[in-house]
Amino acid sequence: MIVYVPVDPNKKKMILENGMNIEKDYNKKIGLWGVYVKCISGFLTPEDIAVDWVAVNVDTQKAYIANHDLWLAYKLSKNEVFNKMYIASIVNIKKYRFGEYRSPEVLIVSSVRKEDIVDVKETTSLCDRILYQNDQIYIDCLVERISQNTNVAKHLIVDYFTKLSLQNSDITAQVVEKEGSKLYVFINRKDECAWTVEI
Repeated sequence: MIVYVPVDPNKKKMILENGMNIEKDYNKKIGLWGVYVKCISGFLTPEDIAVDWVAVNVDTQKAYIANHDLWLAYKLSKNEVFNKMYIASIVNIKKYRFGEYRSPEVLIVSSVRKEDIVDVKETTSLCDRILYQNDQIYIDCLVERISQNTNVAKHLIVDYFTKLSLQNSDITAQVVEKEGSKLYVFINRKDECAWTVEI
């Protein structure tokens, strides 16, 4: 599996020639299994690939995937709840369902041989395809999870139409709940038309 890893620009040439040593080249330390573990942090689908990145062929036995959005939330807020959620999101690569996380972060817990490292410039077109695929798959997974949880779907739809009517005085939305947990949202546009949405 190809993983994209940001590296120190001053070390890039040396890394391409010698590989990455987990003791010297780690860029993250996280609490796992009751101890702090050194990791080489990279991404399956980075938002932006700079020149100072390398593409690494990862041994799936020695790597994990985490939800990077939770890590960012923890770093910005310093709220320990996000850190616990981040740790709980970590799974072995083999158990990860592609598209599950919007920004999947790979945690490599071993050294990487030089034979398994390539300059990122050689893989840009491949990465573009992966980026597109992950966005599509992530949205598909999100829609699937929402549709499986009818309460979440109802709240999202009702909230959308409520905000729409608040933003535009010509539109009114009225929610009616009937037996069998069904909701009917009546949307009226002044002097034009009306819609009924059954949830």
